Amino acid sequence: MPTFTEAASMGIRVARTLHNRWRQMPPPQRTRLQSLANDVRERALDLRGSRHPGTDRQALEGASQRLAAAMVSSAHTDPEVSDAAVEELRGELARELGRLGQADVKASRNGRVPTADPPGGEPR
Repeated sequence: MPTFTEAASMGIRVARTLHNRWRQMPPPQRTRLQSLANDVRERALDLRGSRHPGTDRQALEGASQRLAAAMVSSAHTDPEVSDAAVEELRGELARELGRLGQADVKASRNGRVPTADPPGGEPR
């Protein structure tokens, strides 16, 4: 079963996958989504060696979800992208984000995942 470190690593891997997909987008779309992609990259870097891994992992997951949603929306509004391609992208990104949820469930069953930092600000 994944440990918390494995769950955090999964978040970083998913973030890397999303960021790489963003980099493959056409320049106009990439430019529009650059701030979201940068946020994902920065949060993934922050998670490594974090003093508050529970909070930082949740922030990375939220940033990843926002980037994925924006990528699908951008593809949907692009007249050169077919409906089938948009649905394929939506499915691929949903599977990537689903990996985050699966890692959380497996790790929490193992009893090693703090859902948030405990009161007082010190991580568990």
